[in-house]
Amino acid sequence: MFKLDQFSAANEAAITQFNKFAQLSLANFEKFAELGLGAARDSVAQATSHAQSLAAARDVQEVIAINSAAVEPAMKRAYAVSRTAYETAAQANEQVKTAFEKQAAQMNQAAVAALEEACKYAPAGSETIVGNMKTAIAAAQSAYGNAVAINKQFYDTVEKTVEQNVATVKKAATKAATKAKRK
Repeated sequence: MFKLDQFSAANEAAITQFNKFAQLSLANFEKFAELGLGAARDSVAQATSHAQSLAAARDVQEVIAINSAAVEPAMKRAYAVSRTAYETAAQANEQVKTAFEKQAAQMNQAAVAALEEACKYAPAGSETIVGNMKTAIAAAQSAYGNAVAINKQFYDTVEKTVEQNVATVKKAATKAATKAKRK
């Protein structure tokens, strides 16, 4: 039933899949590291510039004006970094999801092929059992399809919620900056 070449092919596929996930993980880690380092560099540069501006201030009103002027750009930078991190995470999630879907489809095809091969050698009178096995596999495929659809709906809902929250925060930051400028 299960041949040595099938076993070798399954092992080779598993090694290839492991390598793919390892490469994907490293690439995503690299993206997040670059994002974090870039944000840290920008923060140090902005903090230095802000400190120099505060050191040059002549009175309390000027200090307040400098601090008020720094709020909006800081909020914009924080928004940009968080948005980039979210987009990077969404891309990584999509890549992993695509890889899992591909692997699940391949495993499903292999299971169906193995079942078909096994059915060829089934003894007479086992048609009912074979039919039940095929029905079970069809039900599992349907359940998997439903799970994928629910997962997609969940991620779409999360994405919409994040976008709404970002819009709300951006609006609040703009109001706060406007209010600070009026003072």
